[in-house]
Amino acid sequence: MVQAHKGSFIAAPLLFAALFFIFIGSGCGKREGDEPTKYRSQAGLEKLTMQAQITQNNPKFSFARNVTPANPSGKDIDSIIRPVLVRTFKDARLVSAKGPEAPQRDGEVVEDRLVYSVNVLLREPDGDKLHAAFRSVGFVTSPRLGSKPTHSRGNVYMSLFRSTSLRGYSFVIVVDTGKQQIELESYRLGSKYDRLM
Repeated sequence: MVQAHKGSFIAAPLLFAALFFIFIGSGCGKREGDEPTKYRSQAGLEKLTMQAQITQNNPKFSFARNVTPANPSGKDIDSIIRPVLVRTFKDARLVSAKGPEAPQRDGEVVEDRLVYSVNVLLREPDGDKLHAAFRSVGFVTSPRLGSKPTHSRGNVYMSLFRSTSLRGYSFVIVVDTGKQQIELESYRLGSKYDRLM
């Protein structure tokens, strides 16, 4: 009888230890989210990082002051250019607007020069993206620079025609990845560069 009583004292701690290990092993009492999940959140983290790199904000944009063109043709041009830039790059500000310039040696006249800053950091592929966006809303390619965007030293050049109720325009648009801006030159119509030679 004493031996049986002694055995129950030995069995009780062993039983307690066995129950403790079963309890711990089953995951009871463990809260979800106490430790980082390796697989579930890692893919999401990589996706967010990639998106942040693709759509990284342009630091110059936050300091850019929006201006209004002084002449009617500049206002007309801005009304057809800015909506395409906003749709393509989320936001755009006109940071410089100049009127007619003196004729160049070859007789070319730049009637308006507009410079835009956009909300995202410009990369070379954005030039092709912008060209496609202009084409999708009725801009027509011109022979001045050809029907496709031209890439040179990280910048992208394109030439397009567009008419409004006010008049017709011949544009050269440069996506400048170095200066992080989009520059537009509007040339006087009738130039030999706008015709097939």
